[in-house]
Amino acid sequence: MQRIPIVYHPKMSKFDFGRGHPFRGARFESFMQLFHKTELDKNQLFEIIEPKTAEENDLEIVHDREYIELVKELEKKGGFLSMDTYVTPGMFEAAKLIVGAAMTAGRLVMTDKYDIAITFGGFHHAGVANGEGFCVFNDVAITTMMLLNDYKIKRILIIDTDAHQGNGTMDIFYNDPRVLFISIHQDPRTLYPGKGFVYEIGLGAGKGYTVNIPMPMFAGNEQYRYSLKEIFVPLAREFQPEVIIRNGGSDPHYTDQLTQLGLDLNGLNMVGKIVRKTVDETSKKLIDMTVSGYGDLTPYGWLAIIAGVSGLSINFEDVLSKNEQIEPPEKAYDEDSLQIKTQKTIEALKKELKAYWRCFR
Repeated sequence: MQRIPIVYHPKMSKFDFGRGHPFRGARFESFMQLFHKTELDKNQLFEIIEPKTAEENDLEIVHDREYIELVKELEKKGGFLSMDTYVTPGMFEAAKLIVGAAMTAGRLVMTDKYDIAITFGGFHHAGVANGEGFCVFNDVAITTMMLLNDYKIKRILIIDTDAHQGNGTMDIFYNDPRVLFISIHQDPRTLYPGKGFVYEIGLGAGKGYTVNIPMPMFAGNEQYRYSLKEIFVPLAREFQPEVIIRNGGSDPHYTDQLTQLGLDLNGLNMVGKIVRKTVDETSKKLIDMTVSGYGDLTPYGWLAIIAGVSGLSINFEDVLSKNEQIEPPEKAYDEDSLQIKTQKTIEALKKELKAYWRCFR
């Protein structure tokens, strides 16, 4: 049995925006406590590996030196990278540690010992010279560039399942045909960052290699299953990536405080399973990053995804206490309406992409 490393360090909790902010650093420890509560820490499938902190020159693989210096300066005196992203004391080192964890996971899967590595990241809103959306440095993009440069990987697929579209990652690789970027997210007309429409498909040599799947508000398990199988799976089979990177946390869950989607824990688990099955059919290598989620069930959402990509079955009714078992709210749309909306989006997306991909012709 090949083991799955979970790349983690307690000091990740220093990535914390402070009291009253939706992103608190306690999320990392909360998940590890749940991991212990469910006794998965005793499962021989997993092993905990401490990451190596990224160096500043690692950050420069993607980010401008001036931007890195700005983050360091704001950490000393206080200040905002954007309206929602304040640089707090200790954040620079914590952000480097999280980037280092992603890079460590990348290096692990490039060995013969591991095919899958899991870590806590996915700060996909950060751009070359800007931070926003609770993201300071883009660990997804840095790890991708490391694999392209150091390991001479020719084809990497990024599947971004966060409820918010990964605008930073998209922009960084918008012209790059070595990276197939697929983002499934809430309709950008209804949620930050307001990007990720079906017509945003890349530029120049990268045209056709950016794929956005905007989901209608309240879209749930069946809409996600349909969309991933209609778009992500056939594209992965045709592209034949050497590595797949998945990022995205629990925020597509219906209890999330910042989003309006309809997945339950079984739905998040299903997303992980579809990614894992596709990895097994194509790249055989997966780097999995989980960090987002805004609500009491965030650690459980992470557990659902991680269980999915790890091939584990979990009965979430057994894991949740009675106080945590929340009934799904009534949807603004019935299931048939949601499916029709989703199918129309998928049809429009296939029309945008059919000139670039045989699977859609």
